[in-house]
Amino acid sequence: MICSPCMAADVLAPGFWEVGSYKHNVKRFKDGVEQLDDYCKMSRERAEIEAKYSKMLSQHAEKWRAHVDRTVSAGSVKTVWNELIGEAAALSRVHNGLKDHLIEDVVNETTTFRKNSLHTSVFKGPKEIREIEDHFEKAQKPWKKLVDKMEDKRTKYYNVCRQEKSALVNLQNSQTDTSVSLDAATKFRERHEKLKEEVQRTKIDYQKTLTNLNEYKNVYMEAMAHVFKMCQEKEMDRSQVLIKIVQKTQKYHAELIRSSQMSGLHQQLEQTIRSADSESIKRDLAQWSRVNGVDASSDWPSFVEYSPEIRNIAARGGSTKDAAGGVILTRQINRSEDIPTTASNTLPSVAVNTASTNDDVGKSSPKSSSDSDTSTFDSRKHNSTTSKYKGQTQHTTQIQPPPVGWNPSDGPDSPPLSTETPDSAKYGDFEEYTTSKPAVVLYDYAPAEGDEIALRKGEMIEVLTEPDSLGWCTGRSNGNVGLFPASYVQCQSEKA
Repeated sequence: MICSPCMAADVLAPGFWEVGSYKHNVKRFKDGVEQLDDYCKMSRERAEIEAKYSKMLSQHAEKWRAHVDRTVSAGSVKTVWNELIGEAAALSRVHNGLKDHLIEDVVNETTTFRKNSLHTSVFKGPKEIREIEDHFEKAQKPWKKLVDKMEDKRTKYYNVCRQEKSALVNLQNSQTDTSVSLDAATKFRERHEKLKEEVQRTKIDYQKTLTNLNEYKNVYMEAMAHVFKMCQEKEMDRSQVLIKIVQKTQKYHAELIRSSQMSGLHQQLEQTIRSADSESIKRDLAQWSRVNGVDASSDWPSFVEYSPEIRNIAARGGSTKDAAGGVILTRQINRSEDIPTTASNTLPSVAVNTASTNDDVGKSSPKSSSDSDTSTFDSRKHNSTTSKYKGQTQHTTQIQPPPVGWNPSDGPDSPPLSTETPDSAKYGDFEEYTTSKPAVVLYDYAPAEGDEIALRKGEMIEVLTEPDSLGWCTGRSNGNVGLFPASYVQCQSEKA
């Protein structure tokens, strides 16, 4: 016999007409409700799995598409690679669609059927289950009374029979035992006769109740069959709906492998990969050669006539505070190469501009990356070291811009390009230090920049300047002059 998978094992257990055996049918009804809830729970879990997998596929596709677009040059390899990544994105959409179907169709349909077919009360569970149980109890109530009465008569009959058998044994023993008096033997005989009559009476009562029970059996069976038919109809509806929902779920699952979208995408992907043959790769190589290879165009060197270009070079690394309180040093540089102008860290300048156009008068001077003889140290030490090393230039007056229309070729009477301290005076103070103290090095120091000197623990050096506001000193070690951290040395005078 083939059993339906939706039927529990205990429902198939024999027994229905016995008193209380109808509870198997009530339990099946309750189990059917739980099956609907379990199927909704299973579908939600599958939808969560599909959503997570879809999200992971989407993130995977986005990550690698960006990587391929950034690192792989255009060509056949990039084309087929992106097509394969597109397959992951399409598969992500398919799995996301399955998630939507499971939630919107499967779960909602199951929940709607349960809501329409079962009306749950607050304390006693679904109303339909209580109605079925009440119908069974009502159909069995008369039958149960007759059965209880019959069983009571049967019990009395069995008890009298046992007593009659015991009285017969006593009577027989008294007849063979000479020690028993005549009066005692007479009493045993009378008791036995009385119990024999009682056996006949209880037997008649038992048979009478059994006859009444059999007469009511047809009525009882008809009532029970009617309620059972109601149970079967409800189970039929529930099973059909659940199987249809399972069938719909299977259809959505089958879309993962029979999706027309995925089938067409894989056909296109196969065609794209087949088209990436040797000829396609050769075309990619030829294109690369035209752009980055031997076939690329080139601007071969040729003679170019000298064309002087006058530029202003301003001291780099200064601050707006220095520009306001000091002098902007400029030099006239004739250059033919193009030097890009950097906007960051460039001081606003009012130095004289030698260009002949009116628009350039008063503009900031560009910072040169190669000619930087007015900015020896970097920005972190500029403010302090400039005040130490270039104290002689602070008194220089700032030159106003030349009058409009002035040209450098006007002759010796033309105004100078700039007023600045001669190089001998400007750079002389780098070697003519007024302070010199011997000091011992406390810690090793490796220079990070070219204007710094190396220190070795325990050696003696000359300290040429006091520490600046940033904690840097100028010193001489092994004939080299440069900067070092003031906290790394201790002057001999400090020891005393």
